Amino acid sequence: MSNTLAHPLVSVLMPAYNHAPYVRAAVESVLDQTYGTLELIVIDDASTDKTWEVLQSLQDERLRRYRHDANQGAHATLNEALGMARGEFVAIINSDDVFAPDRIAACLETLHDTGADLVGSDIVLIDAAGEPVPEHWWVRAFSDLKRVWIETGDWHATMLHGNVFMTTSNCVFRRSWLEAVGDFRDLRYVLDYEWLLRGLIKDRRLAWLDAPLLQYRLHESNTISERPLAANLECAAMLRALVPQLLGGNALERMRLEHLAAQWARIEHYQGEIWATLRHEALAAKEAELFPLIADRDAWIAERDAWIAEREQLIASQVEWIADRDGWIAERDARIAADEAALALCREEKALLEASTSYRLGRRLTAPVRWVRGWLARWQ
Repeated sequence: MSNTLAHPLVSVLMPAYNHAPYVRAAVESVLDQTYGTLELIVIDDASTDKTWEVLQSLQDERLRRYRHDANQGAHATLNEALGMARGEFVAIINSDDVFAPDRIAACLETLHDTGADLVGSDIVLIDAAGEPVPEHWWVRAFSDLKRVWIETGDWHATMLHGNVFMTTSNCVFRRSWLEAVGDFRDLRYVLDYEWLLRGLIKDRRLAWLDAPLLQYRLHESNTISERPLAANLECAAMLRALVPQLLGGNALERMRLEHLAAQWARIEHYQGEIWATLRHEALAAKEAELFPLIADRDAWIAERDAWIAEREQLIASQVEWIADRDGWIAERDARIAADEAALALCREEKALLEASTSYRLGRRLTAPVRWVRGWLARWQ
């Protein structure tokens, strides 16, 4: 920075929400700036992770920390931080982004040299681990917007083509910008874009630094990839509202642009209705294809269920038959056991009889009779 510049206070504002893995790097990138005359105002918008615990672990007299009891949204948190800012200059950084060490010094010097009210810089896209992301639709979109600025040198043309600043983290501005433009509006996806366009409507001057002084972090919870259709619809509605003010040089031109915006809204509405109708027709056609398949499937399921019922009935009959068989076997075994016991008793009584003296004497006395019977039997 030029030695002729004083060192005014810069208020750096950081809305924070559920960025525990990244917020330390964001805070440290501000506190480690080569330009030291700053205050860092961090407002935790009721994070549900450990963001607040990380913030409490950081110690620096320039750091001011606040926490919401209930989530209020990005625009309300940013506006609250704007109201707390005491600096002549203000910078914004999201709690998952990273400033280059000389970002504030370079931006202040550019504001001084150009007389601009707000300045942005080139951006490096990084992943969750902090590594550069060279290939992504975001990178291509940013390059396209930079190309428009380089070719036209006109901020109105560039910003109507798209938001080359890409994020609130890329805004360093004078307090006079804030006094002219005011707070952020309640928009989910394009609050920074709308805010910058309002600055152009108020004849505020923009500037650009061709140096990669901001790292924009891409991760799974980025708002930019949350709901693309909703984001584009919000952007279109915002542009329709601001284009007449942005381009209308007089009352007649503004009236014409307002009617153009009305036509634009109708076309968008009709496109939505046509898209919904086509989608409905496609679903109906798909249903017509699927209904016979569903009927065949249901018939097969009914046939299968009948077969299962028949099988279960057969199994039940088999179980009943097995139970009857087991009962018969048990009854037979009981009879056999009883017969075997009776036979054993007879054998025991026979053995006792044969062992008796009277039996042996009787056998001797009847021996001649048995001999005669045997002899007669042979001769018959």
